[in-house]
Amino acid sequence: MMSFKQNPPQPLPVLPNLEAYRVNLHGSSIIKGGKRVRESVKFISNRDMPLTSIITVVYNGEKHLEQTIRSVIDQTYKNIEYLVIDGGSTDGTLDIIRRYEASIDYWVSEPDHGISDAMNKGIAASSGEIIGLLHADDWYSPDQVERGVNALIRSKADFVFGDLYFHDAWGRIHHRINGNPNYGKVIHKRMPELCHPTVLVKRTVYEKFGLFDTEYRIAMDYEWFLRVHKHGGRGEHVKGLLGHMRLGGISDTSYIRELKEVRNISVLYGQPKWAAGLRFCYRIMRTSIRRRMQDWLPACLSRLFRMAINRQYSNEE
Repeated sequence: MMSFKQNPPQPLPVLPNLEAYRVNLHGSSIIKGGKRVRESVKFISNRDMPLTSIITVVYNGEKHLEQTIRSVIDQTYKNIEYLVIDGGSTDGTLDIIRRYEASIDYWVSEPDHGISDAMNKGIAASSGEIIGLLHADDWYSPDQVERGVNALIRSKADFVFGDLYFHDAWGRIHHRINGNPNYGKVIHKRMPELCHPTVLVKRTVYEKFGLFDTEYRIAMDYEWFLRVHKHGGRGEHVKGLLGHMRLGGISDTSYIRELKEVRNISVLYGQPKWAAGLRFCYRIMRTSIRRRMQDWLPACLSRLFRMAINRQYSNEE
């Protein structure tokens, strides 16, 4: 029988860390505001209710940003530090941010080097023991942070994650992706269902394993999760932890680029190039077929087809 030798992991690049980003937090050209800028804010964190920082990254997101902001400030969990990192928007985004400034602890607007860079800025500027990232096309369920924090306190995990509802342009639920409790079995090959808008991470994980690699524009979360997993970090799936995402984001519209980044990342962390290449071709073919079936078939049959090829997909609410 023919056997293939697995490539040894390549030397990992020097990745950005919290201290490196903190040095550059206070540039002279940035526009900023929030409660931390206008007044002295003292955060209180304790064992039962740790301070949790929620970070929203946005660029020209005036269409949906208000829903995102309201979902954070209306949380049942009250010990939240909220930060908004804007990439220098030219639409009405800043007007919306200023409208909710009394409920935002810190916001900044300046050009950045992509989503990874913006998320890293937010993490470096945050103060919480627990950190969540919520993009401007996503929103929380009312008790989402409370459920996630309580689960993280109870568990010995480094991060927790739940399930994710995808909504169409009219706000209707299109489908649901269930988080994969056994993600460790597949993460070396592809991005598992970790449902990023539901993830809450202990701050110590970023301090230990680093921030997001700015080389990647779409699959930066895959590289980060795989890096944490390879170094012994562990996530835990939480039933009832439900987030919301709007269809049509960058991973939907640029899926080939995303799959290329996933392929390159998996090779970087030790996958054979031939296996990563075959998987890349297979996933492009499968995604293309799924999208054509979605266009041609009635919605009910399209959903049945998608459930057949993805066990984590569900059309149940």
